[in-house]
Amino acid sequence: MTSILLTTMGTTWQIPPELIGFTNPELVDLYRFHPFHKNIQKTREENDILPVDELWIITTTGQVDKDVQKVRDWHSLIGPPLKLNIWQVAGSNDLGSEAECSRMKEAILRIVLHACERSRDSRLILSLAGGRKTMSSDMQFAASVFGCHTLLHVIDHGEFSKLLREYSPRDFLVPIPEVSSNAVTPLVTGRYARNSLMDMNLDGNSPVRAADYPINWPDSEKAASLDFSDFSLTETIQNRLKNAEFLSSNYTHSLMISDKGTNFLALYHLSPLVIEELKSLTIGVDPEKAEKELNWLCRLPKAELHCHLGGVLDAPDLIRVARANQPFLSGYMTKLMPWLSYWKDQLQRSTISQIRNQIRFKEMPRSIEGIPEPLTVAAFILLFEEDPDILDELIFGNLRYDGAFCGVAFTAYETLGDIQGSRLLQSRESIQETCRILTEKAKAQHISHLEVRCSPVKYQMGSLTDSDVVDLIAEEIGSVYPDFSIILTASRHGDKADILKLTDLAKKLLDRPGGCRHLKGFDLAGNETACQARDVRENLLPLMEKCMHITIHAGENVDVKSIWEAVYHLNAERIGHGLTLMENPELMKRFIDKNIAVEMCPSSNFQIVGYRDNYLPQTQAQKIYPLKAYLNEGIKVTVNTDNPGISRTNLTQELHRAARLTPDGLCLWDVLKIVRNGFKASFVDRIDRNRMLRKAERKVIQLVQEGLPL
Repeated sequence: MTSILLTTMGTTWQIPPELIGFTNPELVDLYRFHPFHKNIQKTREENDILPVDELWIITTTGQVDKDVQKVRDWHSLIGPPLKLNIWQVAGSNDLGSEAECSRMKEAILRIVLHACERSRDSRLILSLAGGRKTMSSDMQFAASVFGCHTLLHVIDHGEFSKLLREYSPRDFLVPIPEVSSNAVTPLVTGRYARNSLMDMNLDGNSPVRAADYPINWPDSEKAASLDFSDFSLTETIQNRLKNAEFLSSNYTHSLMISDKGTNFLALYHLSPLVIEELKSLTIGVDPEKAEKELNWLCRLPKAELHCHLGGVLDAPDLIRVARANQPFLSGYMTKLMPWLSYWKDQLQRSTISQIRNQIRFKEMPRSIEGIPEPLTVAAFILLFEEDPDILDELIFGNLRYDGAFCGVAFTAYETLGDIQGSRLLQSRESIQETCRILTEKAKAQHISHLEVRCSPVKYQMGSLTDSDVVDLIAEEIGSVYPDFSIILTASRHGDKADILKLTDLAKKLLDRPGGCRHLKGFDLAGNETACQARDVRENLLPLMEKCMHITIHAGENVDVKSIWEAVYHLNAERIGHGLTLMENPELMKRFIDKNIAVEMCPSSNFQIVGYRDNYLPQTQAQKIYPLKAYLNEGIKVTVNTDNPGISRTNLTQELHRAARLTPDGLCLWDVLKIVRNGFKASFVDRIDRNRMLRKAERKVIQLVQEGLPL
């Protein structure tokens, strides 16, 4: 990285040392005795001015030769840390004619352009001090076109400054004496962003690059002479500024046309350099950069569209929910103690692996007659209250390790959730605490919109009705996310009567006075081989008549026919997972034409089906995750958690996992497109959806402007 200070100079050779005294006080501490020394130091800190590596000077020819030599003499006394480059513009002796001024302007523009590219990853400081007023004006114009980190000036103080004009080069190696310490004062006059017109590649206008506008380079002994026969850079800039509105409009339009799938609209109006950076900077490839990438992804506003309430809890969360049921356990401890003692003994005598082989969480709620659900399960979980890691090992075994938790198939994955879901969510306290955990974690991940899937007919073993369960979830989550959505989820592999119960519940809730504002959709989930979409069409027709949103799990562990049936038999607006969609190119076109979204869940897809992961060498023989291919086709891809407690993930990690499952990673432009898709595909009303989208867009632009995870 190179940090450059670029200044013009006339016959006052002292200007460069005065500027370096401000930028590099450890090298030349000129202002130590200045009456406003603290203010100067504060100005330097507030404007993030760091020492420069190179000093570039642009000057005229003729009468300045002796001044150029004095600057060289001063520089030779400083030593090698500061590199010096000097240019003299031929035919600019006194800048007394239009032709001379034109040559100087072209020179300043070209040299500033080269300085910008050389210091792109660091700092460029431009100075307005030195030389004719036209030179200062040209320097300020160059700053407005190519941008600079800081624009400096030096003001002098009457008679005192005249003393400095008598100084020798050696005098500028030490602080200015107190008697004339306020002779000159450095000022920061501004900072400029690069004009985006300079980077547009459109209609024959290639980006303005230094290579197209060469300059002679000075050597260590003498200045370089610049003699221009044309003013091509000046003309290029003037033409672009003249046609600014046309170029900007056409550039944005061409970007949107070439982009399959729309991104946040405000992104298309960013500087072309920033857009290029968003499209070239990839994540999910280098494990050493993971922490920085995850921190940036976490700050993004996000929409979670596919999250099952019955799968959100990890081991510490399970203990927290069990503890919420603790007040009700005391009345049943006499019956529970022999059973709990048996398991305590097993935990002491056996390995966790041995216990895993004999325990059956599905059967646990009915292990002791006369104890209401979910108290037996809660009591068992509380055995691990002091050591949740053992509970985690009991549930997951070797699947706690990423490399082992790959392609385990649907049944093995589903079994990991047997200790929660309908085994635990059978009391008001369990449901409330689970909802609190979900919203707390969602807020920590900067999730702006939340859609929760649940099957209330499965949570009625206590005193709650199915309507009570929905109202309880609506009240608890709605207090944190007023616009969240509930999606009722029927299971394919259960009794078909359960699907009817759930559709009846949906109709009942929609028909009651005032309806149910949070109930937005209906879902069919579970093992696709157990029930095909066409077999439940008649059951879902009453919901379609009420225009309820439909999302269907399809193409997760079976061929593309399952996706086709979900779209054509059940009118699905979104498809959960959709991993086999590429098997039917015509159906992919239908998705694009009808704007059907795909709810991808990278971790659970990796864990159930198995895909190649950039961070896990042992997975390189696995197939490639289709997410990037879908994006390239323009399909509305969203990323979600599915069962975050079972998959041991969160929405930030899912965005990162999506990149890890893409062979060359995902560029930030694609990541932001996925984020936008989440809001666009949500089941909220159009007005609310647009409001959420605009709010998210403002936050995204802010994060991009604050800096990317380089």
